[in-house]
Amino acid sequence: MKKNKPIFSAKLVEKINNRELVRVRISRLKTDPNNPPERVATNRDFLTLRKGVSELGVLDTIHFCGDTMLKINGHRRVEAARQNGITHVIGYRYDDLTEEERSILFRHLNETSLALTGSQKLHIFLNGGLVDTDFEKACHDLIRIGDSIKSGTGMKYLETIRNRRKSPRTFMIGVQEYCKVVDNNSMKTKSKVLDWMINVGTAHRIKALVGLKCPARLLKKAVDGKKPVMGTWEITAV
Repeated sequence: MKKNKPIFSAKLVEKINNRELVRVRISRLKTDPNNPPERVATNRDFLTLRKGVSELGVLDTIHFCGDTMLKINGHRRVEAARQNGITHVIGYRYDDLTEEERSILFRHLNETSLALTGSQKLHIFLNGGLVDTDFEKACHDLIRIGDSIKSGTGMKYLETIRNRRKSPRTFMIGVQEYCKVVDNNSMKTKSKVLDWMINVGTAHRIKALVGLKCPARLLKKAVDGKKPVMGTWEITAV
């Protein structure tokens, strides 16, 4: 039977096993740049967490890098504690982590506690952090498509997608579904529809139009002309 590739290297496993449980001052802790800012936004979930912390304190340990004092996991709990006037929390300190090892731990600890959205994963990707292989491929595919228009356009598109709090995967699905409908999978066709989704419509609009059986000629006319889809058509039940 083929063995699965380990998630953690032997060196990282050793560092995890040697972590120390310590009491740390909140003011010393720093935010990991890979952590999407909306993860600590004041929403209903955070307000519930903050209320719980006010009553019981921080029950779950946080995780942080001893060398840089960057939080690896527990950003929301630390912020809830800070807003409640708590000055210290209990956390696991990891020493001598490389940047890659910290990114691996960040991904593992955060994805198993509160699932990352596609937009949040894009924030991590744009900051040079680790994301899953399929997601990384979608980002690089969009960069290649955008750069076929002009060098640097692909990254600008990704930044726009992130600013709109959308997922790159949704845009890649839009590209693929459009290309299938118009029966053209060329880079030129991909770049046209990607530009349309960024500057005219949306990825969800393309997916909806395909689902509503919009004729290829109307889709292509809109994308080629960089205009909204105009016209009517009959939806035939299958």
